[in-house]
Amino acid sequence: MLALLAGLQQAVAQPTVSVVPANLATGVSPGAPVVFTFSTAMNTDPDVTSAQFYSGGATPAPVVSVWSAGNTVLTCTPSPAFGNNAFIVWSLSGEDTEANSLDDSGFFTTSSGSGGGGAGTNAVTTFVLGRLWEYNQTNTAAPALDPDFPYLFSASTSLASNRTATAITLTFPNAAVSNLTQNFVEPEDYNLLGYNTNLTIFNATYPAGNYTFTVTSNAATQSVMVNLPVTQPNSPHVSNYAAAQTINPTQPFTLTWDAFSGGTSADYISVGVDDQVSDTIFKTADLGSPNALKGTATSVVIPAGTLQAGSNYNATIGFFHGVITTNSAGKYIAEGYVATMTQFTISTSGSAVPAAPVLTNGAWNAGTFGFDILTSSGQTLTIVYNTNLTKALASWPILLTTNSPGSTVHITDPHSKTNKSLFYRARNGS
Repeated sequence: MLALLAGLQQAVAQPTVSVVPANLATGVSPGAPVVFTFSTAMNTDPDVTSAQFYSGGATPAPVVSVWSAGNTVLTCTPSPAFGNNAFIVWSLSGEDTEANSLDDSGFFTTSSGSGGGGAGTNAVTTFVLGRLWEYNQTNTAAPALDPDFPYLFSASTSLASNRTATAITLTFPNAAVSNLTQNFVEPEDYNLLGYNTNLTIFNATYPAGNYTFTVTSNAATQSVMVNLPVTQPNSPHVSNYAAAQTINPTQPFTLTWDAFSGGTSADYISVGVDDQVSDTIFKTADLGSPNALKGTATSVVIPAGTLQAGSNYNATIGFFHGVITTNSAGKYIAEGYVATMTQFTISTSGSAVPAAPVLTNGAWNAGTFGFDILTSSGQTLTIVYNTNLTKALASWPILLTTNSPGSTVHITDPHSKTNKSLFYRARNGS
């Protein structure tokens, strides 16, 4: 019995937290403090327990943090105040006095201020509304839902460059109202983002139906209704996934996928390829443009030379059900869509840096010097020569350049008949 009791430990309650303003709150005063209330006393060492706030960048926004109520309340006051119409993300981590850990995060949107808009070159105002389901494909099997961000919602307005706004709001089908957040880098752009890992909650929060954008300015108020469709596309499945892991970058590659179920010429498909730092390497035409992939497409060609040898890339295929409308009188374009996107990787064969060519088998034959070069098949090869080894390499004359050598190239130099003191160099590229 003593041995059994020795293995038992008293259950310890993990600390919990509540926050004001509440998660997903809108219209929060930019200078209002954010108050965290904990269920137990916390370790107040800032290296142990702290809250950080982010507004459109990787650097935390400065706040003044004060503990009270027996170290159970942390008040964080922005200094200076957060921006107007700002999307604020907070991240909290720490431990209570018994070393029980706590991690939490959330976001809210500040209230609107004056000004905004008109910094870009937009001819018309655009209103875009969409729901996106995200999948990952890691082998030839069917894709799986992204575990972290499976269900995403976005709404955006991009003002025509001759317009300004004091606020842009979105009214949901369930009558809820949220502010769109202004982009401080491109002030004509306003955005609202949301996500959930629970589909039932996601559908209740961001239901299908009619949404209304309202642009408020000193001149006038504009309201535009955008319909969010119901039918969610199937998840794109790359049908030649294995081949996409060994792409020969010197040849065109046809990426293929299973059909968009129910996809028509009124629907769209997008394909994109990014490198490891998210620079776009390849992208199909924008949705709605004349060259955009229609919903009936099952393949796209990535041109030769687009990808680099021996490299890995992030890629996506998206299926879009949507409606795009143009209002010439109101000078705006409105788009509502539901989409499903699959993320996957593609890789190229070959060496990222071609092996250096090697000179070998030098020999005289009938008064002419010749030699072999060992190189990689398909790489461009250039041979230069000079009578003076100390001359700057840029001044060496070119003996030949070829872009289709085999693994061994035999070189014969007619200059060697009249000059017995020659030096040669071989390099990759022209």
